[in-house]
Amino acid sequence: MSAEAFFTRLLAVFTEQMAHLNALDAAVGDGDHGSTMLRGLTKAAAAEDGRRAKAFMRASGGASGTLFGLILIGIEAHLEKGADLRAQLQTACGRICDLGEVKVGDKSMVDALSPAVEAMQDGDLGAAISAAAAGRDSTKPLVARRGRSQYVEDGGRGHIDPGSVSVVIFLETLAATGPTT
Repeated sequence: MSAEAFFTRLLAVFTEQMAHLNALDAAVGDGDHGSTMLRGLTKAAAAEDGRRAKAFMRASGGASGTLFGLILIGIEAHLEKGADLRAQLQTACGRICDLGEVKVGDKSMVDALSPAVEAMQDGDLGAAISAAAAGRDSTKPLVARRGRSQYVEDGGRGHIDPGSVSVVIFLETLAATGPTT
């Protein structure tokens, strides 16, 4: 599978999911998560090979552009250079935790990404997707400790973290685009 195919498909999925992601974000943030992701992915899909994730980061901007860009850098390295996907995602997760000063249980994208990395021990993307989905769903009862969600009533308790939804979409799109070996 090529990075071009992945980013093209990812753009199509986020085009379909934009309103849903914005609605999720409106409950816990400023309501622009889907729009921000779509803006970044539009530029990424049009960029040259090897520059797609960085184009995403520049176009989406802000903290989310950087944090999601770290995941996309890892996926792009996997697709273009054959880098180990689990190692790339583990590196991204570590950097996200450091930059965002976040950990599992803080109601963030890490709640989906960290279990996905752990489940990918044997390179099983399906197991990673299942673990990420469970992590995503686990954010609903949590109270946010970081990001804008921490400032909304009850820290967003009762709402799924939109960033964790996007992590699952990344992995599902990767699986749907073709083999990752």
